[in-house]
Amino acid sequence: MILIIVFLAAIAVGLVLLFVLDFDKDTFRPTAEGFQDTLDIDEPDIAGEIQVDMLEELRGSDDLYSVLESWATNTSEHALMQSRDVINFLIVGIDAAAQNTDALILVSLNQTDHTVYLSSIMRDSYTYMDSFWGPETGKINATYKNGGIDRLVETVENNYKIRIDHYMTVEFKMFIKAVDTLGGVILPVEEYEMDEINRIADNENQEHLEEYGDAVLLDGTQALIYCRIRKCNADGDLSRTRRQRAFISALIDKSKSMTLAEAAQLIGTLHEYVRTDCSVTDLVELAANAFSDDWIHYTVEQATYPLEENRIDYNGYSWVWIVDYPADAVALQTMIYGSTNITLSEDRVTAIDLILEGSNGKAHP
Repeated sequence: MILIIVFLAAIAVGLVLLFVLDFDKDTFRPTAEGFQDTLDIDEPDIAGEIQVDMLEELRGSDDLYSVLESWATNTSEHALMQSRDVINFLIVGIDAAAQNTDALILVSLNQTDHTVYLSSIMRDSYTYMDSFWGPETGKINATYKNGGIDRLVETVENNYKIRIDHYMTVEFKMFIKAVDTLGGVILPVEEYEMDEINRIADNENQEHLEEYGDAVLLDGTQALIYCRIRKCNADGDLSRTRRQRAFISALIDKSKSMTLAEAAQLIGTLHEYVRTDCSVTDLVELAANAFSDDWIHYTVEQATYPLEENRIDYNGYSWVWIVDYPADAVALQTMIYGSTNITLSEDRVTAIDLILEGSNGKAHP
């Protein structure tokens, strides 16, 4: 993801994750339904930093829409996993022409286990969303176009039952400027990736990449192509998300040699390239915290969601990933927080079940 570049860079790249904006989530939070408050925060075995309502999966009807809807709307403000020691940033890369989100990465900073978790959310995941025109289903990468950034944040929260603290968006053209401002970025490039970068560069009359290897310097245009290519791998979008996370990791490495003064200067330069409610002063303060708490040396772990066992490809009105969101939410929560607040129903009918058992999202009786 592309926009993560600015994001990271902006935060002084001092750490791949803290920049962002403070938005009032109450403006788009759905009403609470179907939850039981069974969490006793006074119990000694429950970390005081994690305070949420426990939630039980609701059984959906025997059609795909209702299964996705029942899970997404089974949400309340107090049922989203949250912790004083975990900060979640949603980084969104936007294709300005199509107004789709070509990159969607959740960056989670866990100050308890000193780990940064990079979670790519696959853009073709089929999801329930609350669009400008009302409830509908579609690919998650169309949520921004159909509902704006607030509804995109809401959709990710509803599917994975975690609180997103901040978000940042950046358009591709701004991505190029940001990388060039940084003096380029060093990435591992395979020969076939170099060939694909140069093929696309030819079509756009851009400069060729002259080498491949474990440490290749890419300029802004080349880095953007690197982060977006997916047709040179059999697994398509999976390899693209891998390259996008490699890009973020490279930014983190680059930031390790920066001083706080250099980070502050960089933030001032890049701030105009991202959409965030954070002022330059806010970003500098975040960068200072990153340096003082040594976030830069946190372990980095990464994954792609939905996990392989929680998804199935389906060619309906278009090609999409059908996702077992409750099971995937358990996996994502457990990775980030070390625990989950979700209980999966014993008689659960998953979205995947409906595709395997029926047709057009209808289950056989």
